Amino acid sequence: MFSLKPEIYYGEKSLQNLNKLNYKKVCIATDKLMIDLGHVKTLTDILESKGVQYHIFDDIQSDPSLDLVNKGLLHIIKTKPDGLIALGGGSVIDAAKAIIYFCINMKKKIVEAEYIHKPDFIAIPTTAGTGSEVTGYSVITDKKREIKLPLVDKLMLPDIAILDPELIASVPAGVTAATGMDVLTHSIESYVSKKQNPFSDCFSIESIRLVYDNLINSYKDLSNLKFRENMLIASCMGGIAFNNSGLGINHSIAHILGARYHIPHGFANAVLLPYTIKYNAEKSSKAMKRYSNIALMLGYSYGKELDNAAALISYIIMANKEMDIPLSIKSLVGDNFMEEIDDMAQIAYHDKCTLSNPASVTKEDIKNIMVEMYNGTFE
Repeated sequence: MFSLKPEIYYGEKSLQNLNKLNYKKVCIATDKLMIDLGHVKTLTDILESKGVQYHIFDDIQSDPSLDLVNKGLLHIIKTKPDGLIALGGGSVIDAAKAIIYFCINMKKKIVEAEYIHKPDFIAIPTTAGTGSEVTGYSVITDKKREIKLPLVDKLMLPDIAILDPELIASVPAGVTAATGMDVLTHSIESYVSKKQNPFSDCFSIESIRLVYDNLINSYKDLSNLKFRENMLIASCMGGIAFNNSGLGINHSIAHILGARYHIPHGFANAVLLPYTIKYNAEKSSKAMKRYSNIALMLGYSYGKELDNAAALISYIIMANKEMDIPLSIKSLVGDNFMEEIDDMAQIAYHDKCTLSNPASVTKEDIKNIMVEMYNGTFE
């Protein structure tokens, strides 16, 4: 099965499509930055012009925690909105998803299904990275155990996604780089995933092409809205792809690195990507062929599949260097990294994303990849 949801509005001024919606009461899930940038006011001006009541839940921070989700859950139960709008980056949208997930599942335990009302869910991304606006995935942090908890449920799929490049015009270069490499990781992992299919392939490949043509240009020319818009579309397409095909060990390892050392998710993915491609290409002939296909699509043709896969790795290394992303995480983690690596490898091995990795993997394999990444084999 291949699932397509939500409705997607894209392009400059696409935020104005909110004028078509008819709600009486709305909850806006966001963060303080969106208020400071004036994006929330742009949104509330539209709601006020339509006479819509709204409440703002702006406590969301990066790597949303279980405690924060519980706080948001109480907020939405109290306000009883008929629309929930998530305005922000991946953390904001993930938090809103988790709030809906726990709200509806809690009600199922105490209320008959016919009386359960799920608010319409509108996701408005303000970074071009996670693709969270079109997936049933959410990642929540358990701060006590220092792990990230991936939630997967169609219940969390937004009903509407709005991709307006004007909302990401102020994203700085470093965030543009990290979130853009997150898009590339989503699309490459979904293309080589065990669960890839002809439909997801279409979105994966087009997303990769858009990243190749636009990411570095966007990084160097932050004011160019066309580059920004193309990266938003690439992010959305990558989300559609991996929502249907799954990801791999790149994300499994990035999850624990983010939880343990607070490394931004896209940044961790970018550093990891050359190492996981190398592992999968060596262990799976099918994965090597598909990495080769990506390289050929980008214009790298060296005859042998192994050489083409190596060219793909070289491109990623070049892109990381061009955008000041390191090829090692040694400077990003604590001095006790090697002491904690066994525990982290165990957690990554049991991450849901590991299940769809194209090559079989053991805890020791993951540990070896992490050691290579720590030492900077590609530096």
